[in-house]
Amino acid sequence: MTVHTSTPPSGYPPAHGTPGELALAPRALTYLNVREGATTVLVTTVLAVAVAFLPDAAWRTALWVIVGFLAVVSLLIELPWLNRKQVENTSCTVTPDYVYITRGWLWRRTTVIATAQILNVEVVQGPLLRAFDAVSVRFTCISEVEGLGPLEPLAAERIRATVLRAQAEPAR
Repeated sequence: MTVHTSTPPSGYPPAHGTPGELALAPRALTYLNVREGATTVLVTTVLAVAVAFLPDAAWRTALWVIVGFLAVVSLLIELPWLNRKQVENTSCTVTPDYVYITRGWLWRRTTVIATAQILNVEVVQGPLLRAFDAVSVRFTCISEVEGLGPLEPLAAERIRATVLRAQAEPAR
């Protein structure tokens, strides 16, 4: 966990794009690479099988080349580079007053949710996340659900406890 010392006054979230105090789980990059690799293989296989049923051999060959090229580009660019940037540039800070999440390298996205506006905090762990001993956290608000993860289970529980404890306290 990286802690930054340039914090604003108590109760106020950091400035847009400022890294949060908590980074993603150490295994987040491996998880994303496995998930994206499996998705690429699955989509490539489905498209290749669909193209096999085209009656025109010239179109079939051309589309197989395109599908293969896109699969290779995905595996050579997304896995080693884009997923790494996603993990390096996603962090959060959770206090009794707010949840601050920042993401993105080229396009920075900062989300600040007042804990009073959060209706539910859900910790999710599917089979692939379980294999990497990681979880995701989803914050449900009136109009949107904001996700964060993969995180270490202990970090997710601390986030959940902080938000729920803040909601249980009387208004300040």
